[in-house]
Amino acid sequence: MSRSHLMKLAASLLISAVLLSALPGCTKRLDTSNEDKYYKTLTEVMTSLPASKQREFDEGMAMIWFYSESDAATNAMIDGKSGRELLKLMDEMKASLPKLDASSKEAYEASLAKMKAGLPASKVTSFNDWLKEMPAYRKGNQKIESLDGLTFQKIVENRDFVNSQNPGVQQQ
Repeated sequence: MSRSHLMKLAASLLISAVLLSALPGCTKRLDTSNEDKYYKTLTEVMTSLPASKQREFDEGMAMIWFYSESDAATNAMIDGKSGRELLKLMDEMKASLPKLDASSKEAYEASLAKMKAGLPASKVTSFNDWLKEMPAYRKGNQKIESLDGLTFQKIVENRDFVNSQNPGVQQQ
C-alpha cells in the first residue's frame, strides 16, 4: 500500500470514529460517584438518547432500582455506562424477569414462586403481603387475569386494590 493510501485510510477511520462517538447515547456516561453527579449525568444520558427511547430508558431505570438489593450494587452495575449500554442492560434484565402466568393453577403457582425467588430480600415481605390480598387461583378470575404477563414491579405500579397502600415500593 502506498503512503497516501494509508493516510486516506487513517483519515477515514478517524472520521468514522468521530461520527460514531457523536451518535445519540454514545458519548454521555452515567457517573454514580455521588448523588449530584448521578442526577446530572442521568439527565445527560437520558437526553442524549432519541426521544423515542427516553421513556423506555426512564422505565428501565425504575426497573433496575426496583430489583436492586442495594444502592451500592446498582451503582456498580450502571456506573460508567452510556445510554445504549444501559438500554441493552435493561432489555436483558426485562427479558429475564419472571412474569405472572395465569394460564393454569400450576403455571400460576410456579410463576409466583419464580417471581418471589427473583426479588431482592428487601421486597419479599412486600410480595408476601401482596399475595395475602390475592384471591385463590380460579380460571376466569378477573383480578388474577388482569395481572397475567406482568412482573412484580408492574403489578405494584398498576395496583388497583381497595387498599391504597403500595407495599411493593416500601423498603423493608
